[in-house]
Amino acid sequence: MRSFYPKRPSDDHATEHVVAFDIETVVDVEPEDGSFPPWPRHKPVAASFLRADWASGGHHSFALETLVCRAGEEEDFYAAVDRLLPDGVTSVTYNGRGFDLPVLQIGALAAQQFELAGLAAHTHAPRYGARHCDLADQFSGYGGTRRVPLAELCERLGIPVKTSVHGSDVASLWRAGDIDTIVRYVEEDVLATYVLWLHWAAGRASDERLIARPLADLATWIETTPHLAHLMPFAVCRPSLWARPRAIHLAVSHALAAAERRVQIAADERAFACDRPIF
Repeated sequence: MRSFYPKRPSDDHATEHVVAFDIETVVDVEPEDGSFPPWPRHKPVAASFLRADWASGGHHSFALETLVCRAGEEEDFYAAVDRLLPDGVTSVTYNGRGFDLPVLQIGALAAQQFELAGLAAHTHAPRYGARHCDLADQFSGYGGTRRVPLAELCERLGIPVKTSVHGSDVASLWRAGDIDTIVRYVEEDVLATYVLWLHWAAGRASDERLIARPLADLATWIETTPHLAHLMPFAVCRPSLWARPRAIHLAVSHALAAAERRVQIAADERAFACDRPIF
């Protein structure tokens, strides 16, 4: 009998083209009681986007772009955000559905930036859809268990996060003009989010290839890119040290399996042509 209940959309997120991102914000007036201000009061001052693309050869390429939003530059900032959230990628955040995306959207609207198709598509992606993966949703089972801060999950998995600066420091750093520290901090958070995503994707699919190969490639990319020296802890953390030998093992296993398939195909073709078997 056909069910009359609508089927929940699949949240099996594609892993081939991923953009992990994170923002840092300030508010004009801090609440006197020290509470966290409602999200519409937050104004982005920095946003970092890590693009990870899988190539047919099995390797991953990466690009990291961090934006700073100064007064009077809002139009350029939101246009760049839109460019970095194109169609065809899986966007990944931690609590992005509850904070990052609505803050970006309300900021764009306040800046009279309405024709931002990329930002709109990811902001309004269905909660159970495949376009956007909010890891806070995933690790809490969509509310089945209590949400915890990003740092709690990262600490348990050996992922570096918030090693020197905390989100509560951003406002004072911004007022002091210490933009470089904010940029380093948001880049650390976005790397932590991406490595957490790799853990989630591999665990969900029961396939270590989804973490070993991209994490090994990420570590190599960091080590060979001089301006990413501040992200070196991600290249030498426990998950990366595990991933590197596993990636080599998986690559060798894949090559051997491919060679065996080629030999078998050649044998089958000879047999089909009534030639003497090569074995």
